[in-house]
Amino acid sequence: MKKALAILLVYSILMTLLVVSPFTANADEKNIAETGDTVASGTTGDCKWKIEDGVLTISGNGEMDNYGASYSSTYGWKTTTPWFSYSFDTVIIENGVTSIGGSAFSRCTGLTSVTIPDSVTSIGGSAFSGCSGLTSVTIPDSVTSIGMEAFYGCTRLTSVTIPDSVTSIDCDAFSHCTGLTSVTVAESNTVYDSRDNCNAIIKSRDNELIYGCKNTVIPDSVTSIGECAFSGCTSLTSIDIPDSVTSIGYSAFSGCTGLTCVHISDIKAWCSISFLDYYSNPLSYAHNLYLNDFLITDLVIPDTVTSIGEGTFSGCSGLTSVDIPDSVKIIGEGAFSGCSNLKKAQVNQAATNNFSKIFNGATSTVDTVIISDTVTSIGRAAFSGCTSLTNVTIPDSVEAIASNAFYDCTSLTSVTIPASVNDIYDKAFGYYNKAGFGESKVKDFTIYGYKNSEAERYANDNNFKFIALDDEPSDPTKTTDREIFGDIDGDGAITVVDSTFLQRYTIHAETPYPIGEKMK
Repeated sequence: MKKALAILLVYSILMTLLVVSPFTANADEKNIAETGDTVASGTTGDCKWKIEDGVLTISGNGEMDNYGASYSSTYGWKTTTPWFSYSFDTVIIENGVTSIGGSAFSRCTGLTSVTIPDSVTSIGGSAFSGCSGLTSVTIPDSVTSIGMEAFYGCTRLTSVTIPDSVTSIDCDAFSHCTGLTSVTVAESNTVYDSRDNCNAIIKSRDNELIYGCKNTVIPDSVTSIGECAFSGCTSLTSIDIPDSVTSIGYSAFSGCTGLTCVHISDIKAWCSISFLDYYSNPLSYAHNLYLNDFLITDLVIPDTVTSIGEGTFSGCSGLTSVDIPDSVKIIGEGAFSGCSNLKKAQVNQAATNNFSKIFNGATSTVDTVIISDTVTSIGRAAFSGCTSLTNVTIPDSVEAIASNAFYDCTSLTSVTIPASVNDIYDKAFGYYNKAGFGESKVKDFTIYGYKNSEAERYANDNNFKFIALDDEPSDPTKTTDREIFGDIDGDGAITVVDSTFLQRYTIHAETPYPIGEKMK
């Protein structure tokens, strides 16, 4: 029995050696070796690498390989670099290496220091992304390009200097670097600048700000804010947008969760900005818009404005009322979406045509709508879904009200329709869709109008209560100047002057001015 056990033990040892031997014999192929103090070593592109005493050293002449990264809910982030599973806090790239490969040190959260030599000309995409322990990095003036997300999420970086050699910086290169407080560009750089000590990177030729941090002051020479320029800057609390800015790129302020206020100096200039998506507008997080340091709650659009773009005031929950003048001919969809505290809207023809889409997300809060007296028609489903609407003023300039114009306005229980309205189409008022029960009528819906008018016809056809305002419908094309009894001077009001005239008339039995004729 003991002999059998001894044989089995020897056999097990031999099998173990057979398994281990091929692994150690091909250490170079598997990029792993265990000789002396070296933990691991191998090759990457034209270069060699080794880890020794917590230091990863890249040496040789030429380029490193590019790598990839992936994420799983089970294992988290993982890259294809051969050194990813090893522990090190310092990276030394020796002279002779010409490029830092894509994702080369991505997610190396323990990395605190990196040395980049003058031989490096490019830093690949995501090369240092997620290196949350990296506190400083010096980019040598040999580097000409910095790839997409190269330093993304390096949250402990506090400053970065772009040398004069850099001619290309890809999107998100420094996004989510929440600790950055200082961003400068070498004065001799011909492509980028940080004019006026603005703490930002600006593409000089286009006057486009491509990266900013929490201390950025946007110069008034900047005309556009680039894609992802402030993306992930959670420490940004306030931003001033100068009048010179005409466009803001995709996701420029995405993830700026700390924003509380946006400052502007001109409403017309703000209305002229092209916002490319929801997160290009800083109001998506800030919610409060300040005009010359005063919080805007009652917004009056100046009559010099002719158009309001998509999403211009989107997310501006500080607004409680808005007045849109007749000068505005074009209003983009979602211009006032998400204005969740908006109660009152005074609107023109452009807004009346498509109110629900322009005020998307605010339709559930607006309770009062005043329609301009230049509006001639109310569009199809224009105010549909305005569930809080209780009061709407329809002027006598309106001639037609399209189908479903006020559909699903469940709080609107009555409406006054002027005699000027000649056409009211199907389900314009008094109907809503009751969840689970289909279409229903608003309880006790009442229409105020004139006898023999379109308002009375609509009320009768839909079995709504009708209350006549007059015996006959008035003609909106005719006006009369009614004399007011006792208005001696004809100014349309009874005043002390009229009383004086009346006394003189009583005393002298004559009227100084013909009754009803205005004093001259």
